[in-house]
Amino acid sequence: INYDLHQDNENPAHFTFYENWESRDLWQEHMNAPHLAAYMEATNGAVALFTLNEMTKIG
Repeated sequence: INYDLHQDNENPAHFTFYENWESRDLWQEHMNAPHLAAYMEATNGAVALFTLNEMTKIG
């Protein structure tokens, strides 16, 4: 598992958080955890756009 936070070079208010999980099951456990729900509630309205893209590594 790793987390990498990236900031856009032209828009300092734009961030991308890249997470690489050992398995989809572990990621799903994380997504359903109470602390993540608390974070989403605490930041509601503070984040202009939240987009989650589930992706699969190829190659």
